[in-house]
Amino acid sequence: MYPTAAFWIATLVFCIVSYTMKEFTRPIGILLLCLFVAYMVITVRQMMKNSTDAEALEAADVAEAVEDKAEEEEGKDAPLWKDIVLLVVGAAVITVGANLLVNNAQILAEAAGVPESVIALTLVALGTSLPELVTAITSLIKGHGALSLGNIIGANLFNIVLVLGAAVTIRPFTLESASASSFTVDIPLMVLVMAIMVLPALIKQKLYRWQGILMLCMYIGYCVFLFTTGGAVA
Repeated sequence: MYPTAAFWIATLVFCIVSYTMKEFTRPIGILLLCLFVAYMVITVRQMMKNSTDAEALEAADVAEAVEDKAEEEEGKDAPLWKDIVLLVVGAAVITVGANLLVNNAQILAEAAGVPESVIALTLVALGTSLPELVTAITSLIKGHGALSLGNIIGANLFNIVLVLGAAVTIRPFTLESASASSFTVDIPLMVLVMAIMVLPALIKQKLYRWQGILMLCMYIGYCVFLFTTGGAVA
């Protein structure tokens, strides 16, 4: 329950700043980072509190326990230098990939004759969300619906409080140049989509196929709107 509450609190802060201040200042970035720290502290405390239940659940599933133990032993056998090298290489690849993503997004925007925000809201957003997509599908196939839902909520929460918070703290920015659709279409649609996904799951403790179909239709319609209008609202 608290991850969902944390997400809606972060979304509320984001909407208030966007619609009233229209400027993400460094204090706002620090506030978002503080929300992230508070969320992580609560999460760790909750994990420690439920450690006994988690151990009992793990013991009930012998197959997963054996697999986890094997992976843990394999991780222990790996030398420390190898982990450090992989960490450095991974960070370097992410940095290079981020630069390529931004540069090519600008090229695509110019080639398609649409604003950069349109490419960012579609292709760039899709590219950065592929890990969450793979994780969600894999967890659902294995019957872990709660993991899929938690992954999506957590990813969106981290994007608001950690990614946006760190970016704004480093370099504040204003929304004066933002298109009208950002306030009349993009942000309201974001809130609506999260409500469609989260609220039925909280009430019925279940994810339904109609939710996925509806959200896919909404995304297709949203992409058509962006590329046909250039993200502009009359």
